[in-house]
Amino acid sequence: MIIECSDERLLVISDLHIGNPFSQANSRISAFLKYARRERFSLCINGDGFEILQSSFANLAGDSIEVLSHIRALLADGLAVYYVVGNHDIVLEHFLESWGEIQICPFLNLRSGGQRVRIEHGHLYDPFFVKSPDLYELATRAAGPLLHIYPDIYYVWSYYQRMKDRLRKTPEGEEESVYHQAAEMLLQRGFDCVVFGHTHKAERVELGSGVYVNSGNWMRGTTYVEIDHGQVSLKTWSESEAS
Repeated sequence: MIIECSDERLLVISDLHIGNPFSQANSRISAFLKYARRERFSLCINGDGFEILQSSFANLAGDSIEVLSHIRALLADGLAVYYVVGNHDIVLEHFLESWGEIQICPFLNLRSGGQRVRIEHGHLYDPFFVKSPDLYELATRAAGPLLHIYPDIYYVWSYYQRMKDRLRKTPEGEEESVYHQAAEMLLQRGFDCVVFGHTHKAERVELGSGVYVNSGNWMRGTTYVEIDHGQVSLKTWSESEAS
């Protein structure tokens, strides 16, 4: 298990939830991974790449085959693959470690182009998860059937979090996100940029001490973070880039 690495070109994706029958990642991710291989980018899956809490073993096994084959191809070409464990896939840690060449991390401190970038899933800053992890897991499992009614239920949760942020104010009266607070804390420890996932909300925000970027999700979206010789960009994948 590593926490420090150097890589000049890295793509960061998160929250694919492979195995969840309502995830759209499987229909899109193969072309993206081929693009990463062709353009010589290493890859970081920043948590919740695979779904445990809202999936069956059969769904997970079937949906994982193609994704894992593309990861094998990246590794075979000498590119690095990092897997930062999230809250939906933490029990897969030992399974993924058995692959040997996949770098499993609780978080990743990346050096690229003279910049220090902290990559972390972000669930450890979620107040609900931190205060009541057992209840959080129960609520997550219970939300599974709701996906049959409303597949974008995660956006409802994100909306709820934003409403809470509006009630949380800085001394200057501005809205304050717990994830922005956490990112600022990490930036003050010497990082130039902090990358989270978890919230499913893609964003890039200039904070007091540096830049916060959230890679969004591939369950219903296609956003990702590109790190190229220290330049950190938030992008949206389109099929036109596959050719």
